Amino acid sequence: MRHLLPCLTLLAAGMGLRAQNPVTIEGSIKGLPAGTWVYGYPRMNSSQKDSVQSEAGGFKLTIDVPEGEADQYIVQAGQKIQSGAFTVVYLDKGLVKISGPGPMFKDAVVTGGKAVSDYNAYEGFLKKAPQLADQDSVYRLANELYAKKDTTAYKALEPELQRLDSTRNELSKEWVLRHPSSPVSAFIIDIMLGRLDLDKREALFDKLTPAAKNNASGKRLAYTIRINELTGIGKKALDFTQNDTLGKPVSLHDFRGHYVLLDFWASWCVPCRAENPNVVAAFSKFRDKNFTVLSVSLDRPGAKEAWLDAIHHDKLDWTNVSDLKFWNNAVAKLYDIQEIPSNLLLDPNGVILGKDLHGEELEKKLAEVLH
Repeated sequence: MRHLLPCLTLLAAGMGLRAQNPVTIEGSIKGLPAGTWVYGYPRMNSSQKDSVQSEAGGFKLTIDVPEGEADQYIVQAGQKIQSGAFTVVYLDKGLVKISGPGPMFKDAVVTGGKAVSDYNAYEGFLKKAPQLADQDSVYRLANELYAKKDTTAYKALEPELQRLDSTRNELSKEWVLRHPSSPVSAFIIDIMLGRLDLDKREALFDKLTPAAKNNASGKRLAYTIRINELTGIGKKALDFTQNDTLGKPVSLHDFRGHYVLLDFWASWCVPCRAENPNVVAAFSKFRDKNFTVLSVSLDRPGAKEAWLDAIHHDKLDWTNVSDLKFWNNAVAKLYDIQEIPSNLLLDPNGVILGKDLHGEELEKKLAEVLH
């Protein structure tokens, strides 16, 4: 499904020489059973986990947050992430405390240094906004309608959901402009405003101080801006090589001389599977006009059978490649793919003609260039 993806955590050169910066999280949670495993990991990289077993009602977890890599982390009780069993904290340096009445992390309060205070201030700013006074009830209703698959009622609620989303964006931009020296501002632009047009996010990012950009969010966003400049309309696509379903290396430059849709998807991605019939239809209609598709799958490690089954079931009768590394797929990282389905349309010289063309928009663009 369409995700903000943890596709890349940029590391400074000389990784082994980075300063160690242990951050200690002290938890005091009423009723937390002794022996409960508590995990801490970056929101954007759930595979990078630290853990500790709790004592009755409390825990102490130490996480190394390298200098310049401050980020939002998930602190989770138990192996499964579920409502009330986790909280989010912004980890930079020093001591962070989490306290709550239980059960688990329900209504937990996080305190700590300036970054934590700034993050709390941002959340408090949104909670106090009168324009968002009804957001909890609206989101609760939306979740209930989605769970019941009441598409008619959900569609009727969409204008209100869009209003809330737009309002949160405007308030978030306001907070950033008031706090250009806060590292939390980089996080807000990177994550909370992630669906804004990149040029608008870049304009906000440019207003931050260098210190405010010196964190994981700032580096992710700087990378996104740089890759977007390299892969914009009219730029030549970045070359790569990845194995196909038979383990044979396939390179993008092998497709020179053809119009190519470079398509990013995954067997587990519901919107991708829903979009596949449109790609199949476009392939069938234009394959005789020098057009083909090269699909890159973000399937999980060990999920080759699921990938192959989806290719067969969805009739993706073109070249398919993957390294089965989920969001860490090397091609997805190269192109900074942050949500799927996503695609790029290339001309016979490898020049990018279009990006994220779906449904009727894809067929219209192909008809335009392949007339």
